[in-house]
Amino acid sequence: MKSSSTTRAAGFGLSVLVAVYLVVAGQAYGQGCCTAGATSLGLFEGGVRPYGHLTVGINYQFSSLTTAYQEREEISDPLQRTAGVGVLSLQAEYGLVPRVSILAAIPYSGRSRELTVVSGSGGSQFTETAMFSASGIGDVTFMAKYQVVTPTILSHVEFAIGAGGTLPTGSFTEEREGTQLSIDLQPGTGAPALLGWGYLLFGFPEAGLSFTATGGYRYAGTNFDGYRLGDEWVLLLGGTYRLTEHFLGGLHVRSRFSSQDFANRRRLSATGGTYHDLMPALTYSSGASAARIFGLVPLYRNVRGIQLAVSYLIGVEYQHTFDLGLADDSISIN
Repeated sequence: MKSSSTTRAAGFGLSVLVAVYLVVAGQAYGQGCCTAGATSLGLFEGGVRPYGHLTVGINYQFSSLTTAYQEREEISDPLQRTAGVGVLSLQAEYGLVPRVSILAAIPYSGRSRELTVVSGSGGSQFTETAMFSASGIGDVTFMAKYQVVTPTILSHVEFAIGAGGTLPTGSFTEEREGTQLSIDLQPGTGAPALLGWGYLLFGFPEAGLSFTATGGYRYAGTNFDGYRLGDEWVLLLGGTYRLTEHFLGGLHVRSRFSSQDFANRRRLSATGGTYHDLMPALTYSSGASAARIFGLVPLYRNVRGIQLAVSYLIGVEYQHTFDLGLADDSISIN
């Protein structure tokens, strides 16, 4: 009876995530230029931490944006722009009580953009290249997770939901030569945001397989400059396979959607797009520690206006879990 109800609950959770995916895939768009987004969700990709366990992690990823798109077509960028985004994130998650954990993350980012302008005509043409960059601590993220369906010996299924937000701790007014940089180069957004999260896992320990679906939603506020980032959805679907005692291989499809940004109550034309990417990963785990390297291969882009998109991404991550000695009656199969 319990196994049947667990299966129904997990099936409902999967249906919700897939329904969200199908709805937003048809009508949502994502931010452009240098706002590469949270390509790896870090501890957001996993389930609820067991009671009394503390997981700390560090995650670094670098995104290169060298390809321009107009809707679904890859084009030569009129301004010959290139951009790079590096994000170092410190994360911690603690099992507060059985079936509930709390998560916090703080990023430090460095963003740069280079553009080349050709002016004049004939033999009097000249080329000018400009570089814009900014770095600093970004917006702090916090979230509470609740394990709706707990995995057991008989049913290796986990379903969890969560809610949280971001605080505007990062600067959004960085200047260069007396001019404020655009929002996609700023370390922070200058506005709070609300976050929703869902996680579903089906485990097959005998075969060394697990399949996961992770979904996240962000609703951003408006900063003091009158700028508001578009609503954003991120969905990861895929699985992992245990290659050896210590190595796991993973492959996920990551879909990112967001609506257009607003400035002074107007929609901005060159923001908004749909992005689908393939994300391979290799994880080494030993005891309470795990290290992972991951990448990104673009599959599909559909943007508004002319925008740069991520051409490739490479990332590394390390996590360690501490058992603080409290009672633990849960089963973790993450």
